[in-house]
Amino acid sequence: INYLSKVEENSTNDNISTDKQRFVILFNETQIKFIEALLDRRGDDDIRYIQKFLVPDKKISLKNKNNNRYNFQLPKDYLDLSNTFGIASKGSCTNTQIDLYEIKSENTTEVLQDSYNKPSFEWREAPYLVNNEEVSIFTDDFKVTDILLSYYRYPKEIKQINPNDPESLFNESSAIEWDDKATNRIISACAGEFDINEMSPRWQLQKQRVASKN
Repeated sequence: INYLSKVEENSTNDNISTDKQRFVILFNETQIKFIEALLDRRGDDDIRYIQKFLVPDKKISLKNKNNNRYNFQLPKDYLDLSNTFGIASKGSCTNTQIDLYEIKSENTTEVLQDSYNKPSFEWREAPYLVNNEEVSIFTDDFKVTDILLSYYRYPKEIKQINPNDPESLFNESSAIEWDDKATNRIISACAGEFDINEMSPRWQLQKQRVASKN
């Protein structure tokens, strides 16, 4: 109803086509854009809106080892990284926590050859990359057995009972996860996207609605 009030005259019809199916697609796309925008501004107070999507210290097991890197599979619902640290072993030293720091793929060779930045069990630290749905930890003479990953997950998608029916009722088991204030901002953004797609002059108003709530 909130969405219809923004895109249709008197919440009925102003000759612009819209239905529940299109709303589901648009809402699911827009909520991801919304959470990504908040992650880009992590220092803002708005970060509190997405704390429910933070998964803390999830233990990620080893997928495989390739030369000097240990590769760990990212969770299927992984959206963005918050923090991570590793559990390593060398000789009789086991279950040792090591700090991990992210590097860029183009700087890999430089980092691994730098005596101040290369992997070191003595200093309890190692570089890592997020690539190809994996977290790759670089080592030299020690093993990495596990990593604990704190990450932001994707919000759950809203769904219809019958996705093949454009006007099917919403599936109540896939309810919106956001609070009312965040939901209203997402719906305003949905309405703006809808108007842009339909070349409606209302999109400037929708843009102002979103901006006024930021």
